[in-house]
Amino acid sequence: MEFRPTVLGAAIALVAVSASGQEGIDARIAGAAMTGGAATFLQKLTDEVGGRVTGSAETKAASELILAALKKAGYANARFEEFPLDARWTRGVASGRIVAPIARPIAVGSYAWVPGLSGSTEAAVVDLGSVSSGTLPDAAARYRGAFVLVDPQKSGVDPSFVTRAALAKSLADAGATAMLIPSDKPGRMVYTSAFGFYPRGPLPVISVAKEDAALLRRLLARGPVKLSLDVRNTFDTSPYMERNVIADLPGRSPNEIVLIGAHYDSWDVAQGADDDGTGVAAVLEAARILKSLGVAPRRTIRFAFFSGEEEACLGSRAYVVAHEKELDAHRAVLIMDSGAGSPKGLELHGRADLETPAKAIVAPLASFGATATTLDATFDRDHAPFVVVGVPAMTLWVEEGDYDDRHHTIIDTFERVNLRHLALDTAIMGILAWQLAEAPQPIGRRLSETEAAEVLRKSGVENTKKMVYVGKAR
Repeated sequence: MEFRPTVLGAAIALVAVSASGQEGIDARIAGAAMTGGAATFLQKLTDEVGGRVTGSAETKAASELILAALKKAGYANARFEEFPLDARWTRGVASGRIVAPIARPIAVGSYAWVPGLSGSTEAAVVDLGSVSSGTLPDAAARYRGAFVLVDPQKSGVDPSFVTRAALAKSLADAGATAMLIPSDKPGRMVYTSAFGFYPRGPLPVISVAKEDAALLRRLLARGPVKLSLDVRNTFDTSPYMERNVIADLPGRSPNEIVLIGAHYDSWDVAQGADDDGTGVAAVLEAARILKSLGVAPRRTIRFAFFSGEEEACLGSRAYVVAHEKELDAHRAVLIMDSGAGSPKGLELHGRADLETPAKAIVAPLASFGATATTLDATFDRDHAPFVVVGVPAMTLWVEEGDYDDRHHTIIDTFERVNLRHLALDTAIMGILAWQLAEAPQPIGRRLSETEAAEVLRKSGVENTKKMVYVGKAR
């Protein structure tokens, strides 16, 4: 069995090899993180604010809570940076029941940024099965007026949510009444997401508990099935400005920036505790610790708390546009958005040129067992807009554990967060922020537009990028 140090053991080990200078700062960050307030802030965010749908009163309250915490920590330059939303969305009631050949309620929930139905609606169920293409396999007439049950699948390198978005458009064009997707969550839990649907999905998209989807398919094997669904969502397209929250720890070379970030928006069905409350709490506590140490890093450390990640990385995309003229000064971006898991190292998202310098950056994390790197790439977190413009962008790599079971469900709540891992991840985010800011040379260079596009192509996220940026210039 692989040895994994305890949090306390890792901190002691780091302190033991950290007598002075650079290593001494790392040890002080680690020690403060192990006894600090990340968990305290997370509990306040989740219990007092709760779920935080982009554009809601809850995201406004969360942004104010983060800003107040930054100012209390001594960041006089903490500020809001606003960006417009094309549409706000509010979840309404969602219920479903089988009306033929049996009478039975089923567990359903709406995806986000999709319309609802016009009251209680009955329709026949058509099973499309597992599909890895957005193209419908047979005549559109089959789907007209139907509730279409379908399992969108990964297609080549493209994740299933790319297929999902393409299928939704195809089914809407065919006249389907709604798209039904079996949830992959345990315990009859349903799922929610907006990726590929913002600012407005083409038709109602409904998550069905996988146990109930299995029942529907057993019934369909014997004959026709009719469902009744009632899904009531609303849109608001009036002008609205959402916020990112930004604060800087000034560096000795003010024209160089290392950005450390997380997103504070979440879903409303739970508390957004691990997605991405833990990232917010870790980054905020790292900011507090570094400020309390009175240090001046070589490069400015910018702490960024983005909104709108869940819809299509809206806040980080807006940041890239707003800061276009200073992107050359951004030497590195590090995002935490995979929950509070046992840390492994860094995800480099296709940037092979970063491998060697990244290994040097994570070397001080040996006592935490977090010195691994991977080139595996994704495009559904706030690093992505920076990858598009060639800025070296990484994410904290953690053990998944049961994170995916809780992700975007009703059980993403505070009591399910591993607070030991949260403390450990906080220490690592703080240490990496310091290491990236203090390294004699930047971890990598900004790529040209052509080079960045080639990274996207080679790492298999080009189609996801197209889906996220649909209808936008960048």
